[in-house]
This record gives sequence, structure tokens and C-alpha cells, in this order.
Amino acid sequence: MPARRWLPLMLALALAACTARPIAPDKVALLAPFENQYREIGYNALYAVRLALDDAQSAVQLLALDDGGSVELAIARVQAFNRDPAVRAIIALGPQATHESVQRASQLPFLIVGNWGNSRAAQNSLYAANKLSTQANSADDLFILEQTRALQDDRDGRLFHSSGSPPDEDFRQRYLASGLYVPQPNLLATLVYDIAGLVISALDNDMPISQTAHTGINGQMRFFDGYWQDAPDNSYTVVDGEIVPSAP
Repeated sequence: MPARRWLPLMLALALAACTARPIAPDKVALLAPFENQYREIGYNALYAVRLALDDAQSAVQLLALDDGGSVELAIARVQAFNRDPAVRAIIALGPQATHESVQRASQLPFLIVGNWGNSRAAQNSLYAANKLSTQANSADDLFILEQTRALQDDRDGRLFHSSGSPPDEDFRQRYLASGLYVPQPNLLATLVYDIAGLVISALDNDMPISQTAHTGINGQMRFFDGYWQDAPDNSYTVVDGEIVPSAP
């Protein structure tokens, strides 16, 4: 058969192959500690993002990775996210995952949830915490962790601040019912749930994350100049090892 007769068939097969190739769904990456002393951070965040995805009935997929327990390994994880074209944003929690060097390694929107003692260090970093608290480098959100409080000799009466609010009973029940071996949600769970809702809304509507607003458990969340605009600054006290809202 002359070559010119093959050309239309070859072109049709090529077009069919192109149209049959599935489009990979968007992914949101979660970088947090899932092992050792800070594992409480990772698991509270994991189930919060999953619940946000279920509630939104979104096709966005979650890609969760342990931060490796060091800044160097966290950087390696971020570099792997950079190479995955389906990953559209990174949600990061914990002292290592939010380190300034890790932020600078990211080529994606890098959403820091909570105050872990690290400053905002990159143009694409978005800080989901109160700006004044983060600039004080106080790492207050570490006191949310049960293990951190257990290691403090002077824990009772300790005052700390967080933008997270306690989960109400409805959230707590839905959170606990979302999977097996789900931990009791803490202040981080509500924060991550809200930031995940904002990211999902941005991706589903093809909007820049930095320009998207979302109203959730902790009020309205939107970013201005890289920080959560009008972020709550809730005050808490440790009483008998437990977190209670501090009197105004």
C-alpha cells in the first residue's frame, strides 16, 4: 500500500491515543511527621484533610508523606513533589517540614499550618497562622501536642496561643467516624480541615490559592501578603495537662 494511504490511518490512531489517555487528577501533598515524638501532628492533619475531601466530594487526591524527621529529608520530599506535575500544593506542619530551607525548596504553593517557630521564607509560602505570633518564633502550636505537654515539668498554668479552635461535637464525631484508629481531634485538626477546604475550593475552581477565600470552623480564611488575614489569636492554658481556653 502506498505510504500516502497510511498517513490518514496513522494520524487517526495517534489522535485516538491522545484522547484516550486519562488526565491525572490534581493532588494536594501533605508533609508532616508521622513517626516519633511529633507523630500526633501528622495523624491529626491526615484525617482532617481526608474529611475535607469527603465533605467537598472533590476529585482532588491526597498524597501524604512523612517529613523524615529532619530538614534535609523534608527538602528531599518537597523536591519529589516538585517533579510530580499532578501535585498542585503542599500543606506542611511541624518544625522540620516548615523550616525556612524546606520552604525555599518548594516550587509549589506551600501552606504552613500552625506556628512551629519558623519564619515565612519564600514568596510562594502562605502562613495559616496569626502573623504576629509567627514573627515571634514562639512555636506555640507545639503545646497542642499531648506528648509535648507531658514532657513539661511546668506545664500546668502554661499559656500559649493558636489560631486553631477546639472541635465541636459534630466535627469530632464525623472526624472519628472517618476511618479506623482515628485519634481524638485537637486544635490542629480544625485548622488543617479549614486550610484543606480552601485548597480544594481553589483547585476545583481553577483559582490561585493565594486569592481564594474560604469560611470554615475558624472563621474566614484568606491570605494577604502571604499571611492569613485577620487570623484568630486564641489564648489557651494547660490545666492538669489538658488544654482549656484562657479567660480574657
